[in-house]
Amino acid sequence: MVTSKKSPSKNWFAALAVILFVASWASAAGVRYKDRLFEVSAAKTVTVAENVPFLDAKDGDNYNSLSSLMESFGIEPMLYFYKEEITKEQPLVMDVYEPKADNAEKRAAVIVCHGGAFVASSKDDFTQKTVAYTDSLAARGYVTASLEYRQGVLMTEKEASSGTDEIIDSVDFARTVYKAVQDVHAAVRYFRKNAGSLKIDTNKIYIVGNSAGGMLALENIYARSKKDLPSYVDKKGAPSLGELDEYGAAGVGGHANGVVALWGAIHDANLVKNSKVPVFLAHGDSDYVMPFGKGYAISDVNRMLEGKSSYLSMLSMNLVVHTPTLYGSAVIDSILNEGKVYHEFYAPRGFGLKHEFYDATRTDEKGNKVVYADSVQNKVFAFLYNLAVDSVPAWRKPTSLPMVALALASRITMGEGNRSFTVERGENLVYGVFELNGRRVMAGRASRGETVSLEGLGNGVYYLRVQGERARRIGLRK
Repeated sequence: MVTSKKSPSKNWFAALAVILFVASWASAAGVRYKDRLFEVSAAKTVTVAENVPFLDAKDGDNYNSLSSLMESFGIEPMLYFYKEEITKEQPLVMDVYEPKADNAEKRAAVIVCHGGAFVASSKDDFTQKTVAYTDSLAARGYVTASLEYRQGVLMTEKEASSGTDEIIDSVDFARTVYKAVQDVHAAVRYFRKNAGSLKIDTNKIYIVGNSAGGMLALENIYARSKKDLPSYVDKKGAPSLGELDEYGAAGVGGHANGVVALWGAIHDANLVKNSKVPVFLAHGDSDYVMPFGKGYAISDVNRMLEGKSSYLSMLSMNLVVHTPTLYGSAVIDSILNEGKVYHEFYAPRGFGLKHEFYDATRTDEKGNKVVYADSVQNKVFAFLYNLAVDSVPAWRKPTSLPMVALALASRITMGEGNRSFTVERGENLVYGVFELNGRRVMAGRASRGETVSLEGLGNGVYYLRVQGERARRIGLRK
């Protein structure tokens, strides 16, 4: 009787074929939290908390003149009010999106908080990617939600020589932020309280915040109680705001397990030491709405109101904004590095990126178009994926260079066309720019994270000298 045996090589090829088939099938099926795998349910509006006091316009009587004018022109008004006592109790709501036909029992969840300087936009926002993010993440297997947190800032009026000064006080600004922090806290607790019916893993609830929403995301994980917020939020003679967990479900925690803060900030840098929660930060180094480092929100009112400043002119108004000192992503990044907390910091420097740089593009040195909206989303989704699948990398130093190499590394990097330079390490460094004949045309000091613009210089060749660096010859061109 003759029997045949497959050769070892044939067995090997057969096994390889099986492996390739499985790999191909897995690739086609996609990876949860990474690839779009599901259709997404229609948004379901849920009540996060009952009887929450929202600032009320009272048929427009409590609206600031600017808000009323914008409304009369059919434009969504920025919510500025005269009195904080005029409120209307109504439900705090958010829109929940779920992946259809999903059998997973414990799913990661993401709450998206829109921006708008606490006076504009909503849970239905498109321009700031709110709906796009909730839909895209739900299609990848997350349970997502867009929160309609409380907005509206008090304004007082003062006669001035050029018209009327419309003033936002830093205390009133802080009270508005505190109310919104309460609402985000309540949204996280809603997810935890309803984790069973929503099939949510209570240890995987994340927040994605844009601008004002980025500030709320950071305050959520770092402000552990009302005591961590400025004491002046209890303004004398104003309505009591209550504790952080004043509204919504009781008996569950309201702090998220991970945060994405896009161009956000926090009111007290010391609070960053309160938590080891993973954080993703993105920020433009020329941001004038939320400080990249230490500063104030809305440092350039006219630029923030671009396209709406004409309404101020019609009423002879001057908008004056005071906010508490805020600490942006560059400061938070430094503290997280010091505490060895896993985080990521996306801050393309030297390109003049401002606030919400979704629409910004540039051409790299190879002639390729860089679309920052794509870069931000890809990095955000990759960060959330790592959290959702328990694949958080170990903390590592910002640079892997040995100390000897670090000592030799440049303290600065040049921007595009040599029109700026950014200090990468060092504090209060003296710099100067000189013409070839030795005449100094520019001088100053700069510290880590700061970008110095050279736009004021004409085309030509100069020498740039930075403390601790060899002088470098640079050519400036438009």
